[in-house]
Parts: sequence; C-alpha cells; structure tokens
Amino acid sequence: MSDYNIKEAFERIENELIDSMMRNFSRHRAEETKEGYNWTQWQAEQLKSLEEYRKHNAKKFGKRFKTINGKVEEMIRTAKADGNASQEAEILEAVKDGFKAPKKPSAHSTAEFFKVNDRKLDALIKSTTDDLKRAETAVLRMSNDKYRKAIFNAQVATNTGAVTYEKAVDIACKDMLNAGLNCVEYKNGARHTLSDYADMAVKTANKRAYLRGEGEKRAEWGVSLVVVNSRQGGCPDCAKYIGKVFIDDVYSNGKKSDGNYPLLSTAIKNGLFHPRCKDSTSTYYPELDDLDAPLSEDEIKELDRQRGIEEKQQYAQRQAERFDRRAEYSLDEDNKRIAQTRADEWHDRANTLEEKAKQFSLKTDEQKYYRPVFEEDISKTFERKIEGETITIDTHNANTLCDNVYISDKVKLKRKELHNFDMQVRKAFDMLGEVETSGKPEICIVTPEEMRVNAIASYMPMQNVLNVNSAYFSTSDLSGLQENLACPQDRLSTILHELIHWQDAKNYRAKFGSINDYFEYCDYLNKIYAPKVEKLINNGYNIEDISEYAFECLKDKAMDEVYNEYRVSKLLG
Repeated sequence: MSDYNIKEAFERIENELIDSMMRNFSRHRAEETKEGYNWTQWQAEQLKSLEEYRKHNAKKFGKRFKTINGKVEEMIRTAKADGNASQEAEILEAVKDGFKAPKKPSAHSTAEFFKVNDRKLDALIKSTTDDLKRAETAVLRMSNDKYRKAIFNAQVATNTGAVTYEKAVDIACKDMLNAGLNCVEYKNGARHTLSDYADMAVKTANKRAYLRGEGEKRAEWGVSLVVVNSRQGGCPDCAKYIGKVFIDDVYSNGKKSDGNYPLLSTAIKNGLFHPRCKDSTSTYYPELDDLDAPLSEDEIKELDRQRGIEEKQQYAQRQAERFDRRAEYSLDEDNKRIAQTRADEWHDRANTLEEKAKQFSLKTDEQKYYRPVFEEDISKTFERKIEGETITIDTHNANTLCDNVYISDKVKLKRKELHNFDMQVRKAFDMLGEVETSGKPEICIVTPEEMRVNAIASYMPMQNVLNVNSAYFSTSDLSGLQENLACPQDRLSTILHELIHWQDAKNYRAKFGSINDYFEYCDYLNKIYAPKVEKLINNGYNIEDISEYAFECLKDKAMDEVYNEYRVSKLLG
C-alpha cells in the first residue's frame, strides 16, 4: 500500500462516516402532520440512532484502522530497505567509475551504529502509528459530536423561519460538510482531516526511513558526504542548501573529522527535510561529481512563484472537495444543484492551475545549467524536420560508458545525471536482449524548443537517431509527461518505447538494407503487427488497459505503436 493509497483509504472512511450520518437523517425523516414536524419525537429517534451509529462505527472502522496501521509499519520498513538497496547499487556503480571507498569502519562500531539505527527506525514507526491511532480515535469522536450537534441545530433552524426538513438538516450540517471531519489540530491552530494528516505523516515517515536506509549503507562503506540535489519544483525555503555538501551525521554515522563541511544535523535543525519537503540528498563523490552553483536570486524567486501557483492549486482543490461533499450529501435538491455547479467551477480552476504548475519543469530558459560533461572536442550537427521546418542542432559528444550520446550546445548536464541516464539506456538495451554495440542509435539530447513536441523522446528510423528531451533530466517525476503511455510511473517507459522502434528498424535494415521511404517502412511494420494485435483482441485483451496512447493508435490503425506499447507494459509491468 503506497502513501497515496493510505490517504485514499482514510478518505473513504471519512466519506462513509458522513454518508452514514446523512442517510440516518434522511431515513428517520419526521412524519408530517397538520401542525408540522414532530421534532420532539424526531430528536428522540435520532439520538437513538446516534448510539447505534457510534457502536457500529467503533466496531467496523476499528478493524479497518488496525489493518491500515499494520500496512503503515510495513511501508516504513520497506522504504528503509529500498533506500538501503538503491544506495548500495549507486555506490557499486560509483566504484566502477573510479570512486575509491574509504576503509570500512570496524565491525564493532558498525554493529553499534546498526543497533542504534534499528532503534531509531522502531521509534519512528511507533511514533507514526501512535499518532495515527490518536487521530483515528479523534475522527470517530468528532463524527459522533457532529451528529449530536446537527440533531439540535436542525430544530434551531426550523425555529428561525419556514424551511423544509431537508433545508433544516442541510443548515445544521453545513459546517461539517464544508470542513469535513477535520479532527486534527496543529500547533498553529490549523485543523486538518484525518486523511490529510495521514498523508503528511506517512510521507514524512517514509522519507525519513528511506534516508535512514541510504545512510546505513553509506556507513557500511565508510561514506558520509552527501549533497543536496538540485531539482525543479523543490522547496523555496530550502533553496539555500542546494548544491552544498554536508557530513551526514544523522543517517550515515558521519563525524566532524570526515571533512571540512558542515553537519547535516545543523541543516535539518534549521528546516531542511521539514514535513512535505521536496528536497533530498545523494552521496557526494569528490572524484566524480561536479557541484552545482548556488541558486541565483531569480531562480529562488521562480521557486517562490511556483510554490504560489501550487498553493493556489491546493486551495482550489480543497474548495472543489468542499462543494463535492455538499453536492453529494445535502438533502435538499436545490442545495445539491448549486453545490455541484460551484464544485465544477473549482475543479476547472484547480485543473488549470495544475497544468500551469507543470509547465515550470519544461521551460528551458528557466532551467539551471551545469558544467559540461565533454572530455573530447568532438562536434556534430543534427537535423530535425518538423512540420516542414528544418531544425539544426549543434552538439558535442558526451563522455559516457558505451553509448553514442551527443548533447546540444544549448543543454548542459551534470556528470552524475548523464551517468544515471547512461545506466537507464543500458538497462533498456539489456531488457531487449541487445548486447551487441554495432548498429545502436546515436542519442541526441536536445532542449524542449529543439524537440518541438511534448515528448520525452522520439526515434528517427531513417537517420537512426534517438532524440531525448532535456526535460527528462529536470523533471523528477515523469508520470505527468508520460501519463498517456504504458507504465507512466517508470522512467524507462518512453526510452524503452523508442528503443523498441529502433529494434524494429534494425531488423528491417538487416532484411532489406537502408530505410529510404518512411511510409513504406511504416506500412511494412503495420502488416507485421496487425495480426499480433488482432490476436490480442480476439483473446479478450483490452487495448485501452495498456495505455490511452495505445487505444488512440488502435483507432488510427497504427498497429506497430499499439504492439510497442503492449511490449513496454509486459517488460515493465
């Protein structure tokens, strides 16, 4: 269960509590008489229902809370294991690239550190689950209190004037429907729902567990230097730490004597890794890494603008959810209709702001440039033809392990970023069973303006060139850019998709020679893949389940694209 699913699970429980309450109000509607509603009798029935409501919820949701809490502990331990494994892989790759690890600590000191680390992880799990248990008790208690308060406020509403039963209940429940069951109060007085609090708490705990897993593996290798990563969309409050090297005395058993660098504990004490913090660290290898230059004032202002848009988007989303509750649970039909109209307006506003926030990671002129990674002055000019326009791209050959990678002169990357990309490409080749180096495509890393299409990558079969958008390096989460493709959460999705196109072209060239007519080549691929796609459909396979892009290509009869997406889903799924 992911931290996102944890939030969803608690949201479902909150909605069930509200739904059950409103159903009771609707079901136990007082009978009309000539004198009006018999409110005394209605109150007695509702108070009786409240007691049943309380007992039913305690029994039903108590079991579900216990299951969720068990998943939280499992999730935190998994996050720690993931951090441990990923850090070991990273260190081993760094060793291959020439990093010389310090002498390992003594077995005694390492064992002591691991014992302390395990105790800290256990304490983190206990603290998180205990806080969740308190919040879970609070949400049940609040739902009971809201129910009891609504029973009496409904009668007060009728005493103020001639309103229907439904409007009286809606007035009594308006505050609850507006705010939800906001049972958690922070120190600053802000109130939050259980689902929102759980989302924050679990994400924070998972991140700390992951960092602890990374740090444990560093300690095992005697490595303690870390650098705060540069990224688009980070926290403006933590921007001052970007590119700075620290001795990790919190997670990696670092000591002041490990170098002339500040301690990570000092940065954390001053706000780094605060709840919902988007920043992270990675191991710093002096022999391999080029440090980022500090962010300029303009870049920090840009992060502030991005945060402003994100905060407006989050506010709009909260308003949309508020009116969604009123539209869903109000008893009066006029109130439902008005609330639904307002909800639609806020959803549209939230979606517009979300799209605007995404654009920050794609603006090349606002991206941070780094020192070049070229070691030899080998230049090459590439051409791209898009909508009749020829785009000329001047590049230099990059220093990579085995792939013919060229970087546009308008793009600058860190050595480590290029190394990680190189590993991804090699992994994709391995998944396709391609071990030979001959015939592999030239890879050209270009700016979004040079790419001209909103895609991570595209393969040109006639030139045997794979173009890669530099947004791949500046966007930590590619799921937004790959949302229409198979396995959008996996960074390999687009790269693997395009390399399957390359493999098709390679097989075609082996059989017929060069590719001289693009449309003839596409027709050939469609004839090969049409029977394969037809077989999938005849066997009951739903193409729409692969990806939205595959379904659109099916309608356009681009069968090679459909089967390509199917292969990606099988290789990555």
